[in-house]
Amino acid sequence: MPDINSLILDSIFDTLPSGMIFWEVEGSVLRVNQKAKEILGLNPQFQTASLNQELPFYLSPLVALLKQAEQDVQRAELSLSLPIREEDSVIGFSIKLLNTADEKTLKVFTFTDITQLQKDQLAMEKIKDELNQSKKLASIGTMIAGVAHEMNNPLTGISMSTSLLKMNLERLKGIPAVAEIPKLSESIEKGLQEIQKIARASEKAAVLVNDLLAYSKPSQLVLVALPLQDVVSDIISALKCHPHFSQFSIEIEGKTNRTVLCDRIKLEQVFYNLVKNACDATQGQGQVTIGFSEANNLTVTTHVKDNGPGIDKTLMSRIFDPFFTTKGHSGVGLGLSICYRTLEQHGGLLSVDSVKGEGTEFKMTLPLYLEEESAKRLPPQ
Repeated sequence: MPDINSLILDSIFDTLPSGMIFWEVEGSVLRVNQKAKEILGLNPQFQTASLNQELPFYLSPLVALLKQAEQDVQRAELSLSLPIREEDSVIGFSIKLLNTADEKTLKVFTFTDITQLQKDQLAMEKIKDELNQSKKLASIGTMIAGVAHEMNNPLTGISMSTSLLKMNLERLKGIPAVAEIPKLSESIEKGLQEIQKIARASEKAAVLVNDLLAYSKPSQLVLVALPLQDVVSDIISALKCHPHFSQFSIEIEGKTNRTVLCDRIKLEQVFYNLVKNACDATQGQGQVTIGFSEANNLTVTTHVKDNGPGIDKTLMSRIFDPFFTTKGHSGVGLGLSICYRTLEQHGGLLSVDSVKGEGTEFKMTLPLYLEEESAKRLPPQ
């Protein structure tokens, strides 16, 4: 009759929430509990085996680890290609070396499958980053609104004064007596040229102020239920005819039959900015591919992927910040910030993935149009 204590210990061993393996230094596996069999994809009837022969080939990294362990391991991770998943599984484990009464050394391998835990942690980190980005952009928007309003008044004064000065100099230039004095005429002409420079600079500043105001206080959306495929196809057709993209390849891969509630003009502006950035990154000689994916019948994501030089990891956290640009003096750095805000207005999200030297992929996620739910999901305008 089996010893009652042994039965209790066996029951506890097989109901542990973690996988556990006992093996001898010489190479024989002594015990494997049920959780270990479940995690490692072993036959439920599996009892003992030799590390050298009888364990499945896909456990060879584990076998190598067991053989090489010469001391306790408090906490570590091991990647295994298990038959229960298409992608690699991540095993979190510890190792404890025990000496038995008969002077043998046993190694106790305790482990859990932390693959999903790692995925969840990465997803939570991404959500936190997106929330922090939204908060940061909101606070910056408030500050920008105040600065833009303060800049408007002096810019208006500069513009008016420049126009008056130009008008007076042109009148002076037209007086016959002045025309007879070469040096005076030359000075007036130079003055008009400088005034023209001031006018162009103030106009550029005024455009920037308007962009700032548009960023800090986005205009109301004119929302219409539209097939996403039509919106994308129309804007891509228009871009292909634009001289700026004459040598740039733009292709749509796949289709979507889903409808979104959107402001068509603003959504087209987002597409234009993303494609233009891709074109600029490849000096107009690269390509961008556009695809679609769906999640839980709630959202549709448009993927805009280029084959450009990619974005350095150190810059990724700043890519949506206002005034951040990698284009030097040729860029203001508001385009992606405005795109991000536009997607937020639509109840969606703009995100980016990039690997240096391998290209960049922007993901535009929008809620699917469901009449009874669309009003609930869209933020107040």
